[in-house]
Amino acid sequence: MPDIIKVDPTDKYRTLLTEVLPYELPLWMNNFTMYRRFKNENHSNTYQTISGLDFGKDSGTYIPLDFLVSRGGDKSPRAISIMHPVAQLKVCDFYDEYADLIEYYCTRSKYSLRHPFRKSTKFYGKTQEASKLVEGVESADEERVVSSSYFKYNKYPFLYRFFESYEYHKLEKRFHSMLQVDVAKCFPSIYTHSIGWAIKGKRLAKARAKSSFDGDFDNLMQITNYRETNGIIIGPETSRIFAEIILQKVDLNLVERLKKKNIEVSKDYDFRRYVDDYFVFFRSDEVKTAFINALEYCLLEYKMYLNEAKTTIVSRPFATDISLAKYALRHSIDQLYTSRYRVNDEGTHDIIDLRRPESKANKAIAEIKMALAIHKTEYHSISNYLFSAITKKMANYLSKLDDINGIEESHLNWLLVDLDLLFFVHAMDIRIRPTDRLARTVHELAGKLDSWPDSYKELVHKKIFDHVRQAIDIFLDHTNDLTGLETLNLLMILTMLPPQYQLSETKLKQYIEKLEDSSETNYVYFNWITIMLYIGNADKYQALRDSLIRKAECYFTEHKDKFISTEYFIFYFDFLACPYIDQEKRKKVMRSIKKCTKKSENKPVNFNVIKQSSIVLDNDFVVSWRDKDYLRNSLEKREYIFSYN
Repeated sequence: MPDIIKVDPTDKYRTLLTEVLPYELPLWMNNFTMYRRFKNENHSNTYQTISGLDFGKDSGTYIPLDFLVSRGGDKSPRAISIMHPVAQLKVCDFYDEYADLIEYYCTRSKYSLRHPFRKSTKFYGKTQEASKLVEGVESADEERVVSSSYFKYNKYPFLYRFFESYEYHKLEKRFHSMLQVDVAKCFPSIYTHSIGWAIKGKRLAKARAKSSFDGDFDNLMQITNYRETNGIIIGPETSRIFAEIILQKVDLNLVERLKKKNIEVSKDYDFRRYVDDYFVFFRSDEVKTAFINALEYCLLEYKMYLNEAKTTIVSRPFATDISLAKYALRHSIDQLYTSRYRVNDEGTHDIIDLRRPESKANKAIAEIKMALAIHKTEYHSISNYLFSAITKKMANYLSKLDDINGIEESHLNWLLVDLDLLFFVHAMDIRIRPTDRLARTVHELAGKLDSWPDSYKELVHKKIFDHVRQAIDIFLDHTNDLTGLETLNLLMILTMLPPQYQLSETKLKQYIEKLEDSSETNYVYFNWITIMLYIGNADKYQALRDSLIRKAECYFTEHKDKFISTEYFIFYFDFLACPYIDQEKRKKVMRSIKKCTKKSENKPVNFNVIKQSSIVLDNDFVVSWRDKDYLRNSLEKREYIFSYN
């Protein structure tokens, strides 16, 4: 039985682990180290003193770190944001005070498919074999392997779960058509003051703008977004909860408005909403038109609009091209893995001899391409399913190999087929989530190879290295089509391989130049940390390491916004903690930046560099420089963080 680990309900800093970061991040980035720093009052005071910021004030101006991530296919990149660490601490305070009201205001609409309904109190220390939930937030009926969310959620962590549910099939019985429509640019268009309108009505909210819950939530969302009132940042769970409260009120207003027109929910129509996507079930065009008109009116009250370009209608049976493609792919994947076994005289399964893995892989890839072409489905719509299907079969195959005495080349060849498949799917959809899943698979596979012959291990390592290098070459040739962060994560995969499988300094410099030349990917912090983690303290990269240090020093000196910038704040303290840089050099940077750092009322900061350096130079901040297993630990934690799709 898995160990049940209780969550400390008095630990307000737990919010840093679940609510404030987006999923789409470099593989090395999470808040677990910063969580430990801020829980330690002495450490927290040090960061406050050095930066000159007041962590305790309810107001402030903080600039988020905005960056772009690929959405797959021909879709334009999505802007994602990391809120400032001080703003993150204010989220902790807000949840600590208002968790009960968040629960209340997020449970008013029974039409929402994903909403928090109570605080999490425990999680399991090990995976439950019977659990079907392998990713996403903690749901009501299945506890998580790690505490992945501050709240428990109803009903579906991912939208596809709804489409596979009894609830969905029941709606299909009652209504012959389904309309899907979403809110246009929902998060960027949300007006922060509208939280008050959703809670107590526009008239009262305007008359009494300064209240408790809604006024503080309004102020919090402004703090996280450089004091903007138009739009909220995309990525953190906090933003989704803010939007959920508003859209739940829209749901209720919608039902009431249609009722006044004698159109009854559950009788004439029904609907469900997943974040900002509406799924409407109806029988007549008149009801459908009335619903759209009513929804447009209800959204307009909150300065939001429907995305007419994404409106789709399907009739029974409610089978989309994606669901049909999944069915075809399931058959192909099952056939591929069934074909590698044969039943012997004793009724057990023997592994069939395979001599040409490239041919087998090419055939499987051709079947995947055919299924997608027939059902007019793009790779980004199906890659998560393919990764799940292939990695599960691959894990089952590896468990069978554990029972075999003496691994043979034919056994290895089937794994080479699996790797060719996974890297092909990834190449067709180079996004954060597929890259994460690829990294986890590579890490798990690398751990299985310890007892294998060296020649076999080398074949697997070379296969992985060649595929990653090819993916980086694609980026070098098509910089305008990729955002860069995805390939940074590919670079991290190479750190799982032995030292001889490293990019040359020339290749690495070429890659860095491409990152810096592209305005869409010029995120100094992400690039700098990833490259520094990759090269470590290896002697052959000394020139490159010196160049990175000079770039960081220029960045800190020339940056206009200094510590109110999220990127500056976390980059500065991660730089100071980096053990690959001479300590005296880091102290010199501290002294230099101290001279140009101001606190409130434009007064210079005042602290003893030697005393404070004992904390910031010897303790990691965000990056786990000193943890040899940082990548494995980060992958395990990221596996259970919800991805906004």
